[in-house]
Amino acid sequence: MAGGGCVYCLQSGVELGKGKARAQRVVAIIPARNEQHGIAATLESIGRQTRPPDRVIVVANNCTDLTADVARDHGAEVLEMEENKHMKAGALNHALDRVVPSLRGRDCVLVMDADTTLSPNLVEECLQTLADNVRAGAVSSIFTGRESKSLLGRLQLMEYWRYKRQIHRNGNRAFVLSGTASIFRVRALDGVKRARDRGMLPFGGGGYYDVEGRTEDNEITLALLAIGFDCPVAETTSVTDVMETPGMLYKQRERWYNGAMVNLMAYGRSLPWYMRWVYWGQQAGLVGSLLFFLAYLAVLLFSPLYGGVSIDWRWLIPLGIQAIERTVTVWELGWKARLIAASLIPEQLYSVFLLLVFGIGLKNLVTGQKGLWHAT
Repeated sequence: MAGGGCVYCLQSGVELGKGKARAQRVVAIIPARNEQHGIAATLESIGRQTRPPDRVIVVANNCTDLTADVARDHGAEVLEMEENKHMKAGALNHALDRVVPSLRGRDCVLVMDADTTLSPNLVEECLQTLADNVRAGAVSSIFTGRESKSLLGRLQLMEYWRYKRQIHRNGNRAFVLSGTASIFRVRALDGVKRARDRGMLPFGGGGYYDVEGRTEDNEITLALLAIGFDCPVAETTSVTDVMETPGMLYKQRERWYNGAMVNLMAYGRSLPWYMRWVYWGQQAGLVGSLLFFLAYLAVLLFSPLYGGVSIDWRWLIPLGIQAIERTVTVWELGWKARLIAASLIPEQLYSVFLLLVFGIGLKNLVTGQKGLWHAT
């Protein structure tokens, strides 16, 4: 644990060491690759925090644009990496290696994406959530998508909105510590690094983040759970970009799906039983949905050979119930989201697309084919 020999006074939130008490510090780390057009808004959202970080560090990761200059102009410290082979995880490890030794166990690190803006109370709410749960190693924000004019973008906004409901049903426990914005206790980061060094986690490498996988945020969530930390969610939001083209969405979701399955296979029984149930339940649900879709498609294709399919008005009843459920669950997003949900077809096509991407990710897992890491 960083700051060895310290005693933590949980009631007052003050760290007592050999010298006088020191206030808790928060350092923000933002890995950024060619984000010159968005990094200013990200840093401005940090500047509006009710509890601003004590330091803000932008890691200019293999940048070929003016990201570093824009970040400096907005008051951030900049670490420039010109030959980083390990993408986002490598950039985070590079910064953490330089920052963590100067921090103490109860200090915190805000890790966020460079295309993200924060609610003004995000840091304050996350710190309060950590203070309320002494077992928490990190706390995630609830991410949502930036407003989009495209149908594909709106479908993602609706998906993210419903994801928030899933988090609440899961007892405000994070399925994944969102890369858009999460805050880590330094002692938890130290714990993960030590566990990797000692071979206690499936992915080593000697760093805080796994540099070999494709979903570093998912993996560090599992790592924290495996060594005994909780990962709650704070009632505060981070807003990030949505994928505006099918190609971008495919790259993002194939990486998410495949990376998550690889991590779950690796961690196995080292996870708490309730999270094993949740995570594998999610994967089983996706597999079941994919099989159902393929069976439904087979019926449509082969039914003409056996007399066709008769249409019954009673089929409309479950469709009506589904339309109501879809509409109610996005009601707060406004009339456009309600109209899309009530019409059913756009969301059905979106779901089919995601299921097909999941199928490709599953195929890549079974065949041992490792895809590339894409910045999305």
